[in-house]
Amino acid sequence: MSKPFITFILALVIGFTVKSQTLRYFEFKVSCGYGNWQDTSFIAATSNPAVISSVLADLDLPYNQRRFINGKIDNGNDGYNHNAGHWFLWHFIPDNLQLAEMAVELCDGCPYSAVDADTAYWISNVGYFCPWGGKPAREISSPVGIIEPDLNTAVLVYPNPVSGTLNLKRNSRGNISVTVYNSRGLELTTLLLSKQTEIIDISDFPDGLYFLKIADSNRTGLKKVVVRNK
Repeated sequence: MSKPFITFILALVIGFTVKSQTLRYFEFKVSCGYGNWQDTSFIAATSNPAVISSVLADLDLPYNQRRFINGKIDNGNDGYNHNAGHWFLWHFIPDNLQLAEMAVELCDGCPYSAVDADTAYWISNVGYFCPWGGKPAREISSPVGIIEPDLNTAVLVYPNPVSGTLNLKRNSRGNISVTVYNSRGLELTTLLLSKQTEIIDISDFPDGLYFLKIADSNRTGLKKVVVRNK
């Protein structure tokens, strides 16, 4: 295999890894008139630096001066698009969204009442979505929802970055569950750990950013871990 070809493959792999690690998540508030609580907000993700800068710039403005999200949508929540306990049947394609000064009537609607009701129609016939009053509200660090940080200080995860095996050290008793999510918020596995077994084998995980949702009988926490196996 020639050196230029190997260099090209390595560039693709490195580029994909960097991109997956820079995916960022934003909550958007919606102004809909149907009265359903599911229509109050949704989550969109992007790794496009220009879009990220645009959203962050709007978050520094008063809410009434912020712009509206629009872009192409696809089936499924992609592991992150939800409002509290409701997981939407659609998501904005991360590399196909932007902010605009106004929403166009041909593609506006409510994330639950309109889009969830007939996702296939929206994706096949409309394809584009500009939710009513969909303005950026905040950046969120966890694509798997809002986690109460009760266990964050009670559990130590090391080393980080990690390769091979990940260690957990805690001052609590009893069993804990650890759910591993990838950078897009997709659940990969859930493990039940006792005080005697607090090692997680991550040797088969591709390099990238992961989230660990840690829970005991009445508390939860979230840890970010960077895997570097290669």
